[in-house]
Amino acid sequence: MKTAYKELQKLRSMAETSLNKTDELQQVLAHIEASLSSAQSQKVLEKTNKK
Repeated sequence: MKTAYKELQKLRSMAETSLNKTDELQQVLAHIEASLSSAQSQKVLEKTNKK
């Protein structure tokens, strides 16, 4: 019984770690997307100002 409990604790910990990494990945992807959007907006602004 102790072994099963320890195994469940281990699996729960692994699942929590996986979820945390998923959250971190989503944050990084959102940051990259925001940076790309900002760069694109800057290019449009530069082109507009050249005219």
